[in-house]
Amino acid sequence: MNIRGIYGEGSKQGGDMYQISNKQTLGISETEIVKNLKLITEKIIEQERLARKILAKDQIELEDKVYRAFGTLTNAKKISSSEARDLLSEVKLGTDLGLIKELTDLKVKKLELYTKPANLQQYLGRQIESYERDIRRAEVIKQIIEEK
Repeated sequence: MNIRGIYGEGSKQGGDMYQISNKQTLGISETEIVKNLKLITEKIIEQERLARKILAKDQIELEDKVYRAFGTLTNAKKISSSEARDLLSEVKLGTDLGLIKELTDLKVKKLELYTKPANLQQYLGRQIESYERDIRRAEVIKQIIEEK
């Protein structure tokens, strides 16, 4: 199996998200590939849960980290897609662990979706240059966070 950055071969990891794919395609059935991928995914989930327990041992540091990310997302005047992705990863951890109660999982997913460049432009209904996109992204983030 290969573990790559979120956008595949040659890409960097971002927002603690990765792409998992199989190396071997010849001489192995699709059923075997899916079985192997499922086993590896289960191991990764197990390791993630273990890492979360270790992180939770230092509660103040963990809370500080996730709330700093939440504070930046909530108050930034402009934010790049990569910075938003990294901060949302921290915020997602905070919501998953029940630390950040101001956001639901659904809102985090919505934020993850609409902070990507093309999705943001689709949401806004027009194409915009990078600098303005960073400003509009910050505004959309605030809007989504404040939704009832």
